[in-house]
Amino acid sequence: MNIFLKLILKDIRSTFSGGSDAGAAILFYLLAIIMFPLGFGSDNQLLAQVASGAIWMAALFSSMLSLDRVFRSDYEDGTLEQMVLSGISLEFIIITKCFSHWLTNGLPIIILSPIMAIIIGLDIQYCWILIMALLLGTPSLTLIGAAPAALSCTVGKGGVIITMVVLPLMLPILILGSGAITAEIKGMGGIGHLYVLAAIFPISAVIVPFLASKAIRLGWE
Repeated sequence: MNIFLKLILKDIRSTFSGGSDAGAAILFYLLAIIMFPLGFGSDNQLLAQVASGAIWMAALFSSMLSLDRVFRSDYEDGTLEQMVLSGISLEFIIITKCFSHWLTNGLPIIILSPIMAIIIGLDIQYCWILIMALLLGTPSLTLIGAAPAALSCTVGKGGVIITMVVLPLMLPILILGSGAITAEIKGMGGIGHLYVLAAIFPISAVIVPFLASKAIRLGWE
């Protein structure tokens, strides 16, 4: 547990000391939602219908924008290899880095989402399911993006690899997350969508660290 906390604090300090990517990703999330109503006019009913999709689209692309920084700096300066040589499991390091990414990207999105939802026209009574969907879905966005982010370190084309590989894999999270809110608004109940999101997270947490570690070791070989 002590090592886990030290690694997370290291990553968070690194993010805030030189973390223009993290700030840009959150800024993108805010601007995308604030500017979204400009494309739909002042029809509040229409805005309420598309609000869930807009918030989730902004969250997805915000996560993608900041994924490239998860491993790259430590991979390029040799810090990642030194940590492995010191006896720390690479899979364990990957889990801590994913958690750090979620703390600096997913968690701020969740905290800001009720305010953004009200701005875009979503009724405040549905904010609870929005928060629950993001709470269950944003960790999966980080985990699903971790393996392509690790692969991008070895091939040196981060933006292209992450966009091409991650986007199709993240679409189910987007569909389920926005679908939960839409179903709740229509009175059909969005709990079923939340159950599926809750099932995807542990599956991703088990599979992704091994895939990401394989990709990183491929670069070292």
